[in-house]
Amino acid sequence: MAQKPNQRGATRESVKPTQHSWSKSSSFSLGKYLRLHQTTLTESFLRLLTYPLASIMTVMVVAIALSLPGGLYVVLKNVQSVTDQWEQQSVITLYLFPTLEDTQALALSHRISAQDDVASVEYISKEEGLRYFEQSSGYEQILSSLPENPLPIVLRVIPKGAVEIDTLPKLQALRDQLANQNEVEHAELDAQWLQRLANILSFGQRFVYGLSVLLVVAVFLIVGNTIRMAVESRRDEVLVMKLVGATDAYIRRPFLYMGFWFGILGGFLASLCILGLSWWVSVPAERLIELYQSGFQLQTFNADEIVLSLLVSAFVGVTGAWIAVSRHIASIELQ
Repeated sequence: MAQKPNQRGATRESVKPTQHSWSKSSSFSLGKYLRLHQTTLTESFLRLLTYPLASIMTVMVVAIALSLPGGLYVVLKNVQSVTDQWEQQSVITLYLFPTLEDTQALALSHRISAQDDVASVEYISKEEGLRYFEQSSGYEQILSSLPENPLPIVLRVIPKGAVEIDTLPKLQALRDQLANQNEVEHAELDAQWLQRLANILSFGQRFVYGLSVLLVVAVFLIVGNTIRMAVESRRDEVLVMKLVGATDAYIRRPFLYMGFWFGILGGFLASLCILGLSWWVSVPAERLIELYQSGFQLQTFNADEIVLSLLVSAFVGVTGAWIAVSRHIASIELQ
């Protein structure tokens, strides 16, 4: 009975060193694994520096391929920013007869605003229209010399709802109804151009997405061909590593990091190109904005978009390298 406590104590003492050694071994293996990847990452970058001309040409081709969809994306983002500042509702403009009195025009305005399908009606008198035309045209002296104001009273009718494809026939029917009023000389619907602009922007988005997919495939091919030639130039080294028992993952690792460097450097250079082009066109763009007296500000890549472009370019580079090196290593093994 006296030996049982000693056996239990001995059992606990024998377990403690085992658990401690397992924890120490696990942390050591993880640290060794991370240091191995860090060493391979550095060596793959230094290997690119041994062939500077070929590496620079590959990085520049990747950057150009990524700059095209990125630049089109920036252009599309600026166009969408401009259109967001415009009125997204349809407007029916009613030009009344020039001989119509103000009381009759006001009565028509109240009658139209009471309709269920009308959101609001803006009344523009002859004097307000003349002042706006003088400011926008610059013909103040010519207009002031006229014996009377030739402009009619204008009503801007804003229907309920935004411009959509299925609502356009309803808006046209409302325009025809308002045009049949006895006080209205001409009615114009300002919705079709907004619909055309929306279709153009939708086409632009799909074009940018399609072009981006094609150029990403081009980057796959560029990086894959470069990695394939790098594997072929180190064919004897790969064969020796296979003979000594190296795994495919170990052989692939430096080539994958090489693809990573091609992708990340190409994405970084592409971001610099887009930022440089945005800065280059900013001065004439600001002058054009001042002429239109708009509060629009030219937009370019922000920090989140730059990080996203770097992540995408690195992923494309690694994936292209993975496909190329896996197939080439398999062919070397078969031979």
